[in-house]
Amino acid sequence: MRMNGQWMGDAAATTDTTNYLRMLNLDLKGEFYEGRVMLFYVPFYKVSSIAQVKINKNDVDSNNGKFTGKLYNFLPLRHENFTVGRWEDFPAIPENQIPETGKVEGCLTENKITGKFETDKNKNGEFTLDFYSSTEPSNYPSEKISWEDFKNRILKDIPYQKFIFRGQGERKDGGQWRLRTSFHRTGRADIFRYRDEDIPTLYGYISAFAECRFDLNNPLEYGALLALAQHHGYPTPLLDWTYSPYIAAYFAYADIPKNVVDGCVRVFIFDVDDRVNKIDHMSKINKKDFKSLIHLDFPLPSFSYLEPLSIGNKRMLPQQSVSMFSNIDDIEGYIKNRGKEKKHEYLKIYDLPVKDRTKVIRELDYMGITAAALFPGLDGACKALKEKYF
Repeated sequence: MRMNGQWMGDAAATTDTTNYLRMLNLDLKGEFYEGRVMLFYVPFYKVSSIAQVKINKNDVDSNNGKFTGKLYNFLPLRHENFTVGRWEDFPAIPENQIPETGKVEGCLTENKITGKFETDKNKNGEFTLDFYSSTEPSNYPSEKISWEDFKNRILKDIPYQKFIFRGQGERKDGGQWRLRTSFHRTGRADIFRYRDEDIPTLYGYISAFAECRFDLNNPLEYGALLALAQHHGYPTPLLDWTYSPYIAAYFAYADIPKNVVDGCVRVFIFDVDDRVNKIDHMSKINKKDFKSLIHLDFPLPSFSYLEPLSIGNKRMLPQQSVSMFSNIDDIEGYIKNRGKEKKHEYLKIYDLPVKDRTKVIRELDYMGITAAALFPGLDGACKALKEKYF
C-alpha cells in the first residue's frame, strides 16, 4: 500500500454543519508520509485552512490499511485571493478557536482513504478521499486524423492566438501519456515542500551562471526561474505549451524513431482564452499581472496559464512558448470535470499517425521548424544534423 500522491474528496464536520472540500498532498520522505492537507469550506464564506500532516509509514497496517497521523502548523486561507495568510489577518477569530495540533486516523484501500480528524480546538470531522494520481495511460476522448486534415482544421477552425498547443509522443506500451507535470511524474505531490526545500537549492545552482540571475522576491522572476529549469529538464509543476500548432507537432514527432510506423502521436489543443477569462482561480490574485506570476502557495486546485519572462532562456521565443501551472496531478480529469460544469470543451485532442513522421518533419523543416531553430546552440545544431543525415 502507498499513500504518497494526491488525494481529493469531501469532508464533513461532526461538531457543526460545515462541509469541506479536502485535498491531501503527501510525499514519501524517509520513513514518513509528509505533506499538506487543505480544508476548503463550501461555500467559501468562512475561514478555510491548511495544515501539515505526518504519518509514519510503519504505522500503516498492511493487513487492514488502518493508520494514524498528526496535524500541525495550521494556517488560514485568504478568501479574497485564496492565498495562505496569517491568523493575525483574521482578528474576528478568537485565539482559543485557532487549532494548533490535531490528529487523523483512517483506513487506506488501494484508491480510497476514509477516516476522521480532530483538533485541539474541537474542530472535528470525517472524510472520504479518492486517489488523484495515476501513471495509467490517458483515457481522455481523442480523434484520429491525418496530417493533412490536421492542417486544414488548424487553418479553418482554430482562432489565432486564442488556443495553445502541446505535442507528445506515445508510451512504449502503445498508450498515450496523460497531461501530467514533470513534478508530479516524480511521484511528488506537496508543492509547498517543493517551494521550501527544492527551489532554494535550484536557485543556488542556476545563479552560478551569469546570465541566469533571479530575484526570488520578484514573482515575475520566480516564474522565469521555473520556466528556465523546466526547459532544461528539471522537474517543475509547469507544462510546456506553444502558440504554434506546427511546433507542437514537431515535439510530438521529433523523438519517434524513423523506422517506427505503428501507433499515433498526440497534439493537445487548449482553449486558454476562454478559461483565463472565465474560470481560472489564479486570476483572482492579480487581475493585471497574473499571466506572468506563479504562486506555489496557491492551495486551490489549479490549472493556470503563465507567460513567464525569458530571462536566460533562449528557447522560449523561437518555441513561442507559454506554460500552464498545475498543482493537480490528474489534469485531464480536472479539465473534463470543469468542462462539464461550464458546458464547454476546453481541451481537444488529435491523434496523428506515426507513419507520417518523415513527411511531417520534412514539411516542418521547410517552415523553418527544426531542432537548430527551436534549441539555439550546439545541442540543437547537432540534433538537426542527426535528423538530416542519420
